[in-house]
Amino acid sequence: MNQKVKIVLVQLGSPKSTNVSDVRSYLKEFLGDPRVVDINPTLWKIILNLFILPFRPYKSAKLYSRIWDGSGFPLIKITNDFTEKLSSSIGSNNIEVESCFLLSEPKYKDIWNKWEKEDPNTRASKWIIVPMFPQYAEATTASVMDMFFFEAQKRVVIPTFEFLTNFHTSKAFINSSAKIVNDFLGENQVDDLVISFHGIPLRRVLSKNDPYFKHCYETFELLKERINKIDTQKIHLTFQSRFGSEQWLGPYTDEYSVNLVENGSKKIAVYCPSFVADCLETVDEIGTELGEEIHEAGGKSYAIECLNSKDYWIESFGQLIKAKVEGQDQFENQLIKVNKEQTREIPVGQELKSPPLSAEAKSSIKIIFLTLFLDLVGFSIIFPLFPALAKHYLLVDAENFFLKAIFGSIETLTSVGGAGNFSSIVLFGGALGALYSLLQFIAAPIWGSISDRIGRRPVLIISVLGLAFSYLLWIFSGSFTLLILARFVGGIMGGNISTATAVVADVTQKENRAKGMAFVGIAFALGFIIGPAMGGILSMVDLTKIFPGSESFGVNPFSAPALLAFILSIFNVYYLIKKFKETLPPEKRGHSENDRSANPIKIFKPLPYAGVNLTNFGHFLFLMAFSGMEFTLTFLAVERLSFSSMDNAYMFIFIGFIIAMVQGGVVRRKASEIGEKKLAIIGLCTIIPGLLLIGIAKSILLLYGGLFFLAVGSSLAIPCLTSLVSLYTPPEYQGKSIGIFRSLGALARVIGPIFASIIYWQMGSSYPYMIGSVFMLIPILMTAKLPKHS
Repeated sequence: MNQKVKIVLVQLGSPKSTNVSDVRSYLKEFLGDPRVVDINPTLWKIILNLFILPFRPYKSAKLYSRIWDGSGFPLIKITNDFTEKLSSSIGSNNIEVESCFLLSEPKYKDIWNKWEKEDPNTRASKWIIVPMFPQYAEATTASVMDMFFFEAQKRVVIPTFEFLTNFHTSKAFINSSAKIVNDFLGENQVDDLVISFHGIPLRRVLSKNDPYFKHCYETFELLKERINKIDTQKIHLTFQSRFGSEQWLGPYTDEYSVNLVENGSKKIAVYCPSFVADCLETVDEIGTELGEEIHEAGGKSYAIECLNSKDYWIESFGQLIKAKVEGQDQFENQLIKVNKEQTREIPVGQELKSPPLSAEAKSSIKIIFLTLFLDLVGFSIIFPLFPALAKHYLLVDAENFFLKAIFGSIETLTSVGGAGNFSSIVLFGGALGALYSLLQFIAAPIWGSISDRIGRRPVLIISVLGLAFSYLLWIFSGSFTLLILARFVGGIMGGNISTATAVVADVTQKENRAKGMAFVGIAFALGFIIGPAMGGILSMVDLTKIFPGSESFGVNPFSAPALLAFILSIFNVYYLIKKFKETLPPEKRGHSENDRSANPIKIFKPLPYAGVNLTNFGHFLFLMAFSGMEFTLTFLAVERLSFSSMDNAYMFIFIGFIIAMVQGGVVRRKASEIGEKKLAIIGLCTIIPGLLLIGIAKSILLLYGGLFFLAVGSSLAIPCLTSLVSLYTPPEYQGKSIGIFRSLGALARVIGPIFASIIYWQMGSSYPYMIGSVFMLIPILMTAKLPKHS
């Protein structure tokens, strides 16, 4: 062997320290790797930055502090020590060994920079990159390869290279692992031995054909064959380290081990052959957390250390590396042959409870996500503009027939000053806001029924084109008549929500429908955040000043938000025509039942399922109060604190951000643990101080304090009440029950703003919130009376 070879041992790495900021940086890079979390990148960025990184680092920092020795983490120290000893053990001038980390230093760039500075005549001409993960997995080995190629893209001179992608059947790894386990069992009497591998989502094995389970099973069988200090019937295969709510490979180490104790096993040893160096997952998760769980169940656990820097492991791994350098034939002689009985491609008895969405379903749902997002932007973009919008038309179009009719009616009903009185403007704003929701409520079942007969695609194209037309009208709505017409058209076309939701039902199965519907919820949340923000920001752009003379065409100071919404809608129409494929084939048209109705009385008909009606009407009454707050809030802020449209936008951004944070950080994690009913009651109770604070707010601090409580309360109540309706309803009637739940919600958004505006108009700005806080006691009592769900 004449050429010099560089062996690069690659490990994941650890945070720089136990500081929350360092742990956050580490998690951001680690969880931001698309190989580690392989869901839609855009969606995952939202979840990661809004729901995980604000909360997870605090918990993780506490865990890392338990394995910090004051100067570093075990994974880093052990890997560096192993590298140094391996280099000495190999004892060849033609083989050099260096350690490298994906998320710690030194990284690939450091190794490469050092190599480039060496003499080209004497430096290593070939690199062998060894991911120090015995079993191949996309999340580990493929990530090591990705990062190598990413760095290689920046370099001019690239050495000859190859990867040692797994060594789970090598004599070095299997015999060393069997020895460390046998040595431990020879010194400690245990009842059962658990071989615990790091878990991955089951979907990756069953749908993506990741060979990780196959490698784990082969490792387990080869070890079981060589572990002779315990009955083989007492050796068990499990998986640890679950993350998120997705179904992972099982059985799960913690549950399985506790079950062993409950069935009579008192002493359990655990070995983790996914790792060659001790780290957080072995020292803390297995050594501490699992130990505590087993102790609470009445047993005792022993965590067998990893191979780390054991002399026999270093020596045998060195032989493996030298064989790899010498050639493939020599390398294969270092591997153990696996027979048919010792291999298994997929786990037996494990099926996906929620199958992954198909490529066709993902494509359709992406388009529906955009459609719903724009619908909500159109619904909410006007929120921060209501006060200024009303005053503008009273100033420039006071003689308008519709405007005079509205304010003439108000002046006839009261003697508080007519159209010039701010409370009258509030009533006008509430009516204008409720118009959109009312038209959506009426149009939704109509669009849904039409799409059942002619298909989803034509309905979506026509309705989104109609939305674009409504925004076009708004751009040129120099008169109040055109604004009313624009909102009228927009409300009707915005009723395509039912059709868009039907598309999700078309392309999903019962088992994974919740995944598809999750996109609907995210689209709603983002639309509610982005819509008001767009309205506020673009309200500062007056097209009449940028384009003098455009007023003669009806362009007004509020045309900029409408222009952007129009552009987005036109893009959506193009995208629907170009990309969206029909999801309801002709043979299935005209056969679906429509459980929604434009008749408000029909949806109040009680359903024969315990708990559903109380939940539905509790949600209806709560949403009436909450939507009333939404529509009167901007008027209160303008009247008391002289807020601009942008100031109003900041309020809605703040509300949306808090809702996203709480739903992602609390509800997603704690709802099942605390209980949906209890969490819903907590949420409804939290809304009361929010309403009271806003009612008395004379400062920005009090206002935002109230908004905080309102946002937290609603973000707890709404998803939990939605879950309760589903939990109380038999599987075969889920669509009908949740459909009525949503219909009542739409109706609440019609009635709430009108009642709140009338109270504001008649009694003053504080009273909608004071009365609303008392009114909240009704849905709280209704929710408290809910029965237990099965």
